[in-house]
Amino acid sequence: MSAKLRRAAPVTCMSLAVIAVAAISGSAQARTAAGPSPGVAGIDRAPQFTGLAASFLTHPQPVRGTDGRFHIAYELVLTNAVKFPLDVNRVEVRDGKTHRVLLSLHGHALSSRMNSIAGATTGEKPPDTTVLSPSGSAVVWLDVRVRRKADLPDVLQHRVVASTRPPPGEQSMRFSSRIGRVPLLARKPVELGPPARGGIWVADEGCCDKDTHHRRGLLVVNGNEVVPQRFAIDWMRLDRKHRAWVGDPARLSSYRSYGQRLIAVAAGKVIFAADGRPNQKPPNDPTPPSVPELPGNRVILRIGPGIYVTYAHMVPGSVRVHDGERVRRGQAVGRLGNSGNSATPHLHLQVQITRSFLSDGLPFVFNRFRLLGQITEPFSDSNLGLRPNGKLPFAPARRPGPRRHEMPLSQNVVRFP
Repeated sequence: MSAKLRRAAPVTCMSLAVIAVAAISGSAQARTAAGPSPGVAGIDRAPQFTGLAASFLTHPQPVRGTDGRFHIAYELVLTNAVKFPLDVNRVEVRDGKTHRVLLSLHGHALSSRMNSIAGATTGEKPPDTTVLSPSGSAVVWLDVRVRRKADLPDVLQHRVVASTRPPPGEQSMRFSSRIGRVPLLARKPVELGPPARGGIWVADEGCCDKDTHHRRGLLVVNGNEVVPQRFAIDWMRLDRKHRAWVGDPARLSSYRSYGQRLIAVAAGKVIFAADGRPNQKPPNDPTPPSVPELPGNRVILRIGPGIYVTYAHMVPGSVRVHDGERVRRGQAVGRLGNSGNSATPHLHLQVQITRSFLSDGLPFVFNRFRLLGQITEPFSDSNLGLRPNGKLPFAPARRPGPRRHEMPLSQNVVRFP
């Protein structure tokens, strides 16, 4: 984390502070960003003060989705550095070299993607999501989409337009700040094989812009703000009629996912394997277990330096691997179940930077699969078994067929080989 100069000297007059802030248009260092290199176009050579501070919760990394676009999913944290409330009116994401606008959010598009830190960690929203109290912070959930790989920027920069909310009798002022430069990671997302053999599967609660408990799951772990499930997918198997369950939703055997064999998505080493936790009884949310037991029966593989894969909610007694074992791609690791913090059977699959399932989430692609279509209504494991029946509304893809080196997006329906 880079140090930030918060104040240079006491300011005794609020009107002077307003004028100073309103005149500022500078750049601020993000805590996850590398220092700007001299010679990069668009970098201000002289430091300047800003009324807003910016930081990031991850190193942004592009990933190609099934819509044919590259998605850059990350979080911008804004902190009010002045002593009166600020109303954030617009957030722009720009190419740090060319200043081309890649994403512009204002109005409902901004308020629906912005939340206070406390609101984000509790799942609640304040009445005015875009208003920052003095010293207050908020997170902006961003999904920048770029059509061509050649158009991906090397560096992102952010322009934020805000208005002051001074005490009665003082004039509000509007100002613009260029803040938060952050480089894109140049490496490709990790490539995975299928987590199961064959069948029709829906990628629920996946990337990149929907308001799901995965994408917007901000946690504070050991003093660090993290989004472990940023790219996580809850995989559920469907039959040919796109039914997730048939019969009594209170029985595990009614779910098409339950008991499906799970396989290693890549060669690697078993870092942690846990078994013996009971299945939860569907279809209602269980009493949340302790934090270490949230994934239930699970397997965590290390498949590369700083790249770990978590399989969660497996059937008790089904885990086929042990700590320290080396596995090959396609090797059986266990069976899909309903243990841990799970209402109905599904495979929670995520990639993260450490062996802890509560560390920063990474993007990934699958080497090959067939895109079939999309489930058109939102759902999750929490309400799947509470529906009138197990059939999910389905729409065929505009471009169905084989896909390679892409990430399935939220509620895509795919067939694995």
